[in-house]
Amino acid sequence: MMDLREFLDNLEKAGELHTVAAQVDPKHELGAICKIFNERPNSQALLFENVKGSTIPVVGQLLASDRRVALALGLSQKNVFDETVRRATKPIPTRLIANGPCQEVVMEGIEVDVTKLPLCTNNPRDGGPYITAGHVIIKDPEYGNNLAIYRMMLVSKNEVTIRFTPGHDGYDFIKNAEKRGQKNFEVAVCIGVPPAVYVASQFEPRAGVFELEIAGGLAGEPVDVVKCKTIELEVPALAEIVLEGELKIPAKTGDEGPFGEFCGYTTAQVPNERIMTIKAVTHRKNPVYHNIWLGKPPHEHLYVDALTYAVAAFQELKPAYPALKKAYAPPWGVSIVLILQLERRLMRPGIVNNILAASLYTRSGKWKHVIVVDEDINLEDPNEVLWALTTRFQPATDMYIIPRGITSSLEPSATVDGLTSKAMLDLTIKENFRGEVAEPTDAMRQMVLQRWKEYGFK
Repeated sequence: MMDLREFLDNLEKAGELHTVAAQVDPKHELGAICKIFNERPNSQALLFENVKGSTIPVVGQLLASDRRVALALGLSQKNVFDETVRRATKPIPTRLIANGPCQEVVMEGIEVDVTKLPLCTNNPRDGGPYITAGHVIIKDPEYGNNLAIYRMMLVSKNEVTIRFTPGHDGYDFIKNAEKRGQKNFEVAVCIGVPPAVYVASQFEPRAGVFELEIAGGLAGEPVDVVKCKTIELEVPALAEIVLEGELKIPAKTGDEGPFGEFCGYTTAQVPNERIMTIKAVTHRKNPVYHNIWLGKPPHEHLYVDALTYAVAAFQELKPAYPALKKAYAPPWGVSIVLILQLERRLMRPGIVNNILAASLYTRSGKWKHVIVVDEDINLEDPNEVLWALTTRFQPATDMYIIPRGITSSLEPSATVDGLTSKAMLDLTIKENFRGEVAEPTDAMRQMVLQRWKEYGFK
């Protein structure tokens, strides 16, 4: 399986990696570089070789483009959606091995000091350094294993907060542990994972489906895992860094945040957040640290979600609605907007409203806006979606509102409990539509492309 190091080599060969040799401060400067560089057209992933206060290099903006998300799976942008749908439906169980690179160096007990990692304070109002690319593995006796990314703020050399929010499996798993009367809750945090594992972590499948098995399906081979040294969990053998920890029940708590979140806004300080004690740190020799900058979109997290959230929704909707051709969760929609594309040949009266309603069954109903477009609309191009909104949509008849539904509690216009109104939009062409699209025919387009170089174009 391709690990992070091989992926970085591939990105460099593809002209998708820029190395920063100058010393960079992980407090605000590194995050600012990521954001400002990402605003430039065709910006690359960034490898910071010289991070102040640490000997470990940091990679940022790793999957901050549709192209790099596709490359992470060994695919092209043209086939990434269809092929990801196919592979994700064929999960492959993990394979336990005796030893793995992630445990080449082991520190336990008093040796543990996470401040030696290049933890970044990405935004000016963040409450402290954060682990933002921590792939968290947890286990529940009823639902099995789970993998997801949760934010963690530094508390001390062997403690971090961990933010389990309602609507995520981590929140449900810890609540289940409390109900069962457990005395502790084990957590493994993997940083710098194989790209297929990173992508799979963002699928949010139904409880009981292990994302590491989805990663195996995406890669076409099992994810090799090793047993942790101090807790009863298994982690990807090719991870760069692993933190082994536990939460006491009742939990030790402390203030957490503020934090610049994926929606683009700084969230308020959270009182009484759970604190995790780190029992061991293991890592590869000369590890690479992964930092995800979060803030005003677009950013890395949203490009991954654009594929994974859409594929997950497509998988659930397609069997009941054959007209569904493609789905997309655009980065500008901060993971709570879903666009669905329907094939005109298979449409029938009422199907658009039905599929809009059914979409709220997917992703635990967290979508705030769901949009349906025709197959001639490139749902990845905001200009085409807005064109359809302007010319194929009548607000009085082509939209319905759900007054109180669930979305992410991190969306700042929602209530603190994550309640929001939702807009369901039908941007398809209706009966008696008076327009005909003005553009070259397919034959003319093909002829022009055949002569493209003759015109002096590259």
